[in-house]
Amino acid sequence: MSAISAKTRAGTIELPDGRRLAYADRGPVDGAPLVFHHGTPGSRAGHHPDPRVYEDQGVRAVSYDRAGYGLSDRLEGRDVAAVASDISALADELGFDRFAVMGVSGGGPHALACAALLPGRVTRAVVMVTPAPNDDGFDFLAGMTQSNVDEFNAALAGPDAIAAYLAPYIETLRTRPEALLDELAAELPPPDQATMARPEVREMLVASWREAIRQGAAGWMDDDLAFTRPWGFDLADVGAEVRIWQGELDVLAPQAHGRRVAEQLPSATFELVEGMGHMLYDAWADAFAWAAV
Repeated sequence: MSAISAKTRAGTIELPDGRRLAYADRGPVDGAPLVFHHGTPGSRAGHHPDPRVYEDQGVRAVSYDRAGYGLSDRLEGRDVAAVASDISALADELGFDRFAVMGVSGGGPHALACAALLPGRVTRAVVMVTPAPNDDGFDFLAGMTQSNVDEFNAALAGPDAIAAYLAPYIETLRTRPEALLDELAAELPPPDQATMARPEVREMLVASWREAIRQGAAGWMDDDLAFTRPWGFDLADVGAEVRIWQGELDVLAPQAHGRRVAEQLPSATFELVEGMGHMLYDAWADAFAWAAV
């Protein structure tokens, strides 16, 4: 069964500026609404490896392709803040007056953007293993894997450099996706390697990442560029309650990033998941339950 299965409601909408945005809608239709922001790279095909978690927690989780990923049209030059107007339009289409947001990894900053810029609509924000802003006085690259350091240095060098850096990854994803999973896992701590070895996780990641590169490197490179530049909003403007889950052993979004974000938020709880790295699927049920209150 594909990652976007028969049980998943899916569609596209036209945004006010004429771009298309694609989404996938999982969980009970009368569940607590939550907009899920995928990682980098990622797509609407990303989901929890056990689809029962949505029903069990009573959450209607709507994932979407960020601009340039999957079936969503690119918005070249976007900053992190640009996502808020897209999600406002998506929520209008789905009839969500108020809703929670959840962002994992590269989705974390985008969830926070919605919480800051849609204050009358976002109820709570779940953020897992998020990068922090690349501000002066913060060592953005410290503690990351070498491939992450190389990737962000390419982004700092500009669009041409990051496009060239990502090109081999795009080709491998298209031709030998399992090999790319193994290459990335080799740099990660044992708990992440064990998670990525699970068949249901591998199947989901391959499906999500292959859908992510439908337009080549567009979404991936635009994310990286946005993370290395000002995000377009102030973390101090996030009025909603935020709960941050952070893996103790994470080397993709190291612990210092999550703590940095928590320190700058007006109302945040920081949850350190001991003995775990970047892959925190076991915490999703608790996150859904907290967000749905």
